[in-house]
Amino acid sequence: MVLVIVVIDAPRRQQRLTLEDVTNQGRYLLNNFIYERMQSDGIETVPGIEQLQEPGTPTGPPMEHVREIGRALRFIGDDLDKDQKLQELVNRVPPEAERQTLLTVASNIFKDGIFNWGRVVALFYFAYKVCLKALDRIPLIRAIINLIVEFMRDHVVRWIIERGGWCETVLSHNEIKQPEL
Repeated sequence: MVLVIVVIDAPRRQQRLTLEDVTNQGRYLLNNFIYERMQSDGIETVPGIEQLQEPGTPTGPPMEHVREIGRALRFIGDDLDKDQKLQELVNRVPPEAERQTLLTVASNIFKDGIFNWGRVVALFYFAYKVCLKALDRIPLIRAIINLIVEFMRDHVVRWIIERGGWCETVLSHNEIKQPEL
């Protein structure tokens, strides 16, 4: 069993986390997750990270330890490559699928009402796999990312705020609970 833990030892700030800030930080982390996975998977035509979002898109307040958070997210994402059920589901979803189809798949990850960091990463992974199918269509990749960010804002970010935000995450490989899809 492999355990990855990122412990943030910076003193806790009494800063109030807002839905908008944490959503924008999630957008930044999702963009980085997609970009870095494309690079590590050896994709030859990786779009620049700046191409993954519209110019001027807010990224939220800066996060301390963003590299460590990103590394932990990627590590858990690597394990999802082995999940046959998830692979089959993703393979059935074309990048130009109806908005509602993408939202239904995203909802299925959390359908039992249980939230954990593994499922948040599964959402990132789903976005990555669908974006891979649209490499030559940057506007479509942006639309997929925006849809997943919207879903996070509406369904996941409050849970992240309750845990102290992205910068306070402790990501554990043991925490992954695969959604029944």
